[in-house]
Amino acid sequence: MADQFEDRLRTELAAIQTEVDRLEHKRRLIQELLGHESGSTGRAAAKPKSAPRRAARKGSAAPAKRTRRPRGLISSKVREFLAKQSEPVHATEILAFLEKNDAAPQSAKPMPTLQSTLQRMKEMGEIENRGRNRWALLSASSGSDSPPAPIARSDGPPVVTSTTTFGTRPLGNS
Repeated sequence: MADQFEDRLRTELAAIQTEVDRLEHKRRLIQELLGHESGSTGRAAAKPKSAPRRAARKGSAAPAKRTRRPRGLISSKVREFLAKQSEPVHATEILAFLEKNDAAPQSAKPMPTLQSTLQRMKEMGEIENRGRNRWALLSASSGSDSPPAPIARSDGPPVVTSTTTFGTRPLGNS
């Protein structure tokens, strides 16, 4: 009796596995169709479950993975471009230069990414916004090759970065 029960369970399990395989195949076909319609592969949510499936996918024409730009490439190219300019330059011109030199941000919306880079460079005292999104390199007062020191902000109270020296405590009112 136990053998019959075990055989019946194995038969049901095999039927369920067949149904799961059929549904998995159907899901993959639907994802491929959706990927062709949207221009993407549509496989971000689904992960391969076995080595043979993974090997089969590697043989397909998958888009090449983008490599990350080297740290500081965008800001150095912005400095290089602004150093050549005699007048302030609009951010769209800066983005065009970056795209031409293969240094543009690799995001879906590169302009906001560039804007945040420009704002960070402004806060560090490297460049300035001369109005209407036109940017210029700050003229270096010293002849050294070191980056310019950050300028103090005059639009509010000073910001205290630290009240202690490493390993000490602030002195009390004594």
